[in-house]
Amino acid sequence: MKKLAVLGCGAQSQIFCLNAPKHLGNDYFVTSVCAKNHEHAVELANRVGGRAAYTVDDMLELAPDIVVEFAGIEAVETYAEEILEAGADLIISSVGALDDEKFRDHLVRVARQYERKIYITSGAIGGMDLMETYAVVGNPKVQIESIKPPESYIGTPYMEGKTVSETEEQLIFDGNVHDAIRGFPRNVNVSVATALATDAKDAKVRLISKPGITEVSHRITLSNDIMHSELFFVSQPDPENKKNSKSAAYSVIALLKNLASPLTFF
Repeated sequence: MKKLAVLGCGAQSQIFCLNAPKHLGNDYFVTSVCAKNHEHAVELANRVGGRAAYTVDDMLELAPDIVVEFAGIEAVETYAEEILEAGADLIISSVGALDDEKFRDHLVRVARQYERKIYITSGAIGGMDLMETYAVVGNPKVQIESIKPPESYIGTPYMEGKTVSETEEQLIFDGNVHDAIRGFPRNVNVSVATALATDAKDAKVRLISKPGITEVSHRITLSNDIMHSELFFVSQPDPENKKNSKSAAYSVIALLKNLASPLTFF
């Protein structure tokens, strides 16, 4: 069995850790949980039979085969290189960290050097195999439109000094993926993942606030010289963090299941 370490202890980590044994119990076990709030890490680690790590160094001392990150962009920027150098593969849920091309290329070089893998999760969407096909064909045009409830956008850097209507539908943002991730670091991991998978340099992002909805939707439009696709996804927001979709943690479980199975899907 392979050893998993979980970095981060928020709602996504809880969903992952509490559901992983049922789906992955024959192939993986959670050996440690590491988070800024050590008390939360202790509580979650006890529930899954792992150890709470005070620091990332403590976590890596247990020699995990794979580290699953749910801790945010800053954590990826701070610890990803150290994790790869320690001999662990890395699953990144905070995909926005890889929008920085210089940082992304550096991590890829480190992974090659230490013969490690970096996995990007599909999160609230799917079809990344198709997106990679667009990248192979080349010259993709990509647009992502996300519709979320107003509370999803409150407190984001982009909305500082701005208001979100609680009664009317509102176009919050219309621009490129690079500006989107800087303004909404927890809202547009879907957009960054799509841009990376399609290798689209100028992917367009539209963020819409719609009062009264209880689900989040993403419509992704892809086209090039020989193909056209429209992908549409609807999911429930995480009740603990409206900026994230509840399905994101399950996508990590699905990824790990696919990696362990003799039968894989692309």
